[in-house]
Amino acid sequence: MRGSDIIVEMLIEYDVKHVFGVSGDTSIKLYESLYENRDRITHVLCRDERSASFAADAYARLSFKPGVCESPSGAGALYTVPGVAEANASSVPVIALTSGIDLASEGKGTITELDHHVVYKSITKWSHFVKRYDKIPDALRRAFRVATTGRPGAVHVAFPQEVLNSEVPEGGRDIYAEAACRGYPTYRGRAERSLLEQAAALLIAAERPVVIAGGGVINARAWGELIALAERLSAPVGTTITGKGAIPEDHPLAIGVVGDNGYRDYANRLVAEADLIFYIGCKTGSVTTIKWSLPDPRNAPRVIHLDIDPQLIGNNYPTDVGLVGDAQLILADLIAVLGPGGSGGSRGSQAGAGVAGRIASLRAEWWASVADKAASDQTPLKPHRVMAALSRVLPDDAIVIADAGTPTPYTAAYYDVRRAGRHVIISRAYGGLGYAIPATIGAKIARPDQLVVGLSGDGSFGMCAGELETLARLGLPVVIVNFNNSCFGWIKAIQSIHSGGRYFGVDFSTIDHGAVARAFGMDGTRVERASDLEDTLEAAIRSGRPTLIDVLTESEEKDLPQVRTWRAAAEQAAARSQGPGSGDGYSAASDRGGVIVAEGGS
Repeated sequence: MRGSDIIVEMLIEYDVKHVFGVSGDTSIKLYESLYENRDRITHVLCRDERSASFAADAYARLSFKPGVCESPSGAGALYTVPGVAEANASSVPVIALTSGIDLASEGKGTITELDHHVVYKSITKWSHFVKRYDKIPDALRRAFRVATTGRPGAVHVAFPQEVLNSEVPEGGRDIYAEAACRGYPTYRGRAERSLLEQAAALLIAAERPVVIAGGGVINARAWGELIALAERLSAPVGTTITGKGAIPEDHPLAIGVVGDNGYRDYANRLVAEADLIFYIGCKTGSVTTIKWSLPDPRNAPRVIHLDIDPQLIGNNYPTDVGLVGDAQLILADLIAVLGPGGSGGSRGSQAGAGVAGRIASLRAEWWASVADKAASDQTPLKPHRVMAALSRVLPDDAIVIADAGTPTPYTAAYYDVRRAGRHVIISRAYGGLGYAIPATIGAKIARPDQLVVGLSGDGSFGMCAGELETLARLGLPVVIVNFNNSCFGWIKAIQSIHSGGRYFGVDFSTIDHGAVARAFGMDGTRVERASDLEDTLEAAIRSGRPTLIDVLTESEEKDLPQVRTWRAAAEQAAARSQGPGSGDGYSAASDRGGVIVAEGGS
């Protein structure tokens, strides 16, 4: 048994079913071991190491098990960096394995020589270089433990050639798994009773409480407890983009995504009016808070903050009560402390009905304000029209994966998640393009019985088109909807606002992406008319084939999407040139002057 065999046996012990990766010179022995165990563990060959890490990320988000990717030394390890960094910053447990040159060749100018563990140190929870074969089991046990405990995240383990190739004596194998770390979250923690009582007292006393749920609610699978708490308090629930799905968005207390990117006007208004905000599994970062202007720090509400990471409590807002631990367990405990509230929650049935009634009215008014765009037959198609078609055609349990850039604000604002749980995935940590298409690979493997739809922009498409071959080779029946506006639409919109329409470095050729998909072995088609959209989507879903639908769409600068800072800047420009402009009832921190650039994609 070689060191590479130990690695594979350890992965099998941890119930790893799939490893995403790309072959290379230094990983030959690992591939031999994977080949010999191909009936117990499946290697998913991707066309790019970055894609492999994105696929592992999506797999982990949907399977609630660590995703595993592997890459060879040098360039392979470097190409994996974006996906590992995204997973770590997004609290997704991904385990990246890299193989390296032999130790005897260090410092001699050997091709692909790279200190992998040093490169990965700043973008992972833990990065380790294994120098002896007998350290492999301990290193992998620690890798799974670090990835799945506390705030989940990415880890990296590097193996030089000697460790992979070494013959391992019988006594040096030590192969076993730490069973609790086969999934996540694990070793969950609770908050102390006195803090729960303080939080309960604040919640009961609040007249206008609002809950903001982040991705931590989804990671903890705490949506049942979140909904129960909201109903107990009759409190509106907004979400971050990564928290989308923490509450079904047709629930009477759901107000949709709050903040800057993909916001709903009325959601921000309710947050601005709140006298208490309960952040749950939310980093209170720049997008959710519009750079810490929502809520207004000059008229700050009371704050309760629940998070698994104690470093986030009170990081951006003065916090009255911090609750550190697992969202599911703490919310259950908090509901028990609150006790029964009767019909309509703690403020009584009449007040509870009033809250739900106001949300219903605001929601209906907002949807009515975009109805014309959602029904538009214009050419190129409005992205609103594409999202309306997806909302009508997709089943409630569909998995929608949206790329950064064009798909993000439209998915966040206009696609209602009608079932609690993780049904929308958007890479939010670094806004890197090229995520959605490879992520559909990991998503479909994790959830084979659910429809998986990837939403890509043509800018993203150019960065990951090779994975269309992977989808075709594996026969994964996913549907890719490509927003084709022949430009980097996100940047073009920023240039329209802040550069006076002096567009530079953002436009490229109009490509028939459906034809490209067909060349890779997928089904591919193009939609140019709104009247063809629903039928084309339905046919793609029925086909059971990997399919790409290339939709000619209007670019963002023509009609700004739901990005609050953009709209505020445009309103300011209009006010300067034409007099006072109309807003949406909420004034963001855009009045501080200077250039306002929304975060969340390129």
